[in-house]
Amino acid sequence: MLLIAGQMFSILNEIANNSHFRTTGVVFASIGSSAATYILVAITGYLSFGDTVGGNIVGMYPPGLWATIGRAAIVILVMFSYPLQCHPCRASVDAVLKWKPKASNSNDNSPHRHPLLGPRGNRTPEPMSDLRFSVITTTILVLSYVVAMTVSSLEAVLAYVGSTGSTSISFILPGLFYYKISSPDSPAHQRLMKEDDEAAEGIFSDDGDDNDDLDNQAQSLTESGILRRGTRHWRKAVLRKLSLALAIYGVVVMIVCLITNSLFIASH
Repeated sequence: MLLIAGQMFSILNEIANNSHFRTTGVVFASIGSSAATYILVAITGYLSFGDTVGGNIVGMYPPGLWATIGRAAIVILVMFSYPLQCHPCRASVDAVLKWKPKASNSNDNSPHRHPLLGPRGNRTPEPMSDLRFSVITTTILVLSYVVAMTVSSLEAVLAYVGSTGSTSISFILPGLFYYKISSPDSPAHQRLMKEDDEAAEGIFSDDGDDNDDLDNQAQSLTESGILRRGTRHWRKAVLRKLSLALAIYGVVVMIVCLITNSLFIASH
């Protein structure tokens, strides 16, 4: 799940047809295949060891042909997934280091740019210098190497990654993002509302005919548009509150999971 979420912007940039339908199909195919694999491993592990199954099920099997194939598959997985994880991590760190508060009088040419998202409108991508690329990549490699050499339990690593990364991607960040962009003072929110109003008003146009039927139709459409606009404002206000509740729920889940994992690991 974390690998798919981390590569989502790269997938949108590189996929030939990045329409909503096509992107949704790619997401469902990726998550579906991953879920099927995890369920298969979970069922076979429970059938083999029951309640005594550990965090690293491959290490519990005795040496043999299939156990060796499983260990080799994990090596291949780590070898190819590490560069894929390092790419968005490096880009995210670079974007955070370049981030500056947005000026009140700025327009689309804002400093909020992300190299994984590509250019938008008149914005131009900001290339990363070779020195910056080397420093960030070296830092990521060294820190991950230190963690790999000091932590011997794969179960502990997965527990802490799931407690922090999964809750952030699944609950905290989506809630905070929607709460931020749905603010009435947000330029993105105002632009979206303007586009919705223009789309609603564009369903009919004035062709110069003063027919009473056309006037009545235009009036009814206008009244229905006002009702839809009021309903839309009410719905967006409710969704904004729910998004904040989702972010708070994610923070609570993260804290509970971190405390539970720490106590469990300390007791063992």
